[in-house]
Amino acid sequence: MSLLQVDDIHVYYDKIHALKGISVHVEEGEIVTLVGGNGAGKSTTLRAISGLLHPRDGAIRFEGKALGGLGAHDIAALGIRHVPEGRRVFGRLTIAENLDMGAFTRRDRRVAKDDREQMLALFPRLRERYRQLAGTLSGGEQQMLATARALMGKPRLLLMDEPSMGLAPMMVEQVFETMGRIKAEGVTILLVEQNAPMALGVADRGYVLESGQIVLEGAGRDLLGDERVQRAYLG
Repeated sequence: MSLLQVDDIHVYYDKIHALKGISVHVEEGEIVTLVGGNGAGKSTTLRAISGLLHPRDGAIRFEGKALGGLGAHDIAALGIRHVPEGRRVFGRLTIAENLDMGAFTRRDRRVAKDDREQMLALFPRLRERYRQLAGTLSGGEQQMLATARALMGKPRLLLMDEPSMGLAPMMVEQVFETMGRIKAEGVTILLVEQNAPMALGVADRGYVLESGQIVLEGAGRDLLGDERVQRAYLG
């Protein structure tokens, strides 16, 4: 049984058919990436998994449990956390308060305090700015905070949407390096990313989306070397 199984889902925005039978699976311990151009359906797929959108047809299962009809907060409590495109940190709250918000589904507050310390070890820049308002952080620092906030929920599966968007090249490298450390801690990652070379370079497997459909899938390294992917996404 896969950790996450998405079977033939169809998602609409009013009359616009955004996802046209998407099927993906994610195994425990993997990094799986969705790549494709703007409007391909990558972010929509993540939003459907996390409960922000509801497919009209198809099924999504997490650890064998059907997610249909569940709200986003219920899905978060099951162990799926979403780091959205654009970070969306709480700008008027401090780093410390943002991290506390990430633990909102947890009852083990003492353990959550230990996990906060673990997040500050994973992202030392956040420790340096611990009492700073999140809205005053740089884009890269906000991405660190958004990721740390999601990890405070102790997810089994982390959904990451365009984590490198708008970041300087050095910060992009740090973001992808951190993904490797997160995976080593036992967290499975489903990644949406327009930076196809970086995404496929770290991914165990990948899917290529076009116009709401999957047109290619395979091992990350294989897709990286595929001539069709190179022409379309790698220049």
